[in-house]
Amino acid sequence: MENKFTLYNGDCLEVMRGMEDNSVDSIVTDPPYGLEFMGKEWDHGVPCVDTWKEALRVLKPGGHLLSFGGSRTYHRMASAIEDAGFEIRDQIMWVYGSGFPKSLDVGKAIDKSAGVEREVLGTVDPRSTFDGRE
Repeated sequence: MENKFTLYNGDCLEVMRGMEDNSVDSIVTDPPYGLEFMGKEWDHGVPCVDTWKEALRVLKPGGHLLSFGGSRTYHRMASAIEDAGFEIRDQIMWVYGSGFPKSLDVGKAIDKSAGVEREVLGTVDPRSTFDGRE
């Protein structure tokens, strides 16, 4: 069996417009995320509905689209893909944290903003085996 593929280099919308209907088995893409990365013009937004309509046109029936997206803008991408006629079936998310989460004692924050000093009711030696029982 011969493994045959074609790799295109160019603006995806222009390239797809030159392709036949139902001619692509699958689409895997990592388009701009719309984060305005380093002020670059190419990343000012996610691909518009027209781009995804062309993708749907060239995709064979039963073909799949896999598109990467930014964690803050994936919803814009998913909406545009759906508006173009695709059925959203699954989403895979890379959920990650950055930095160290900081908790906030709301009561302390309110007292601090009101200029109220809290009364110390007691202290506990953290090295003790205190378990709450006397």
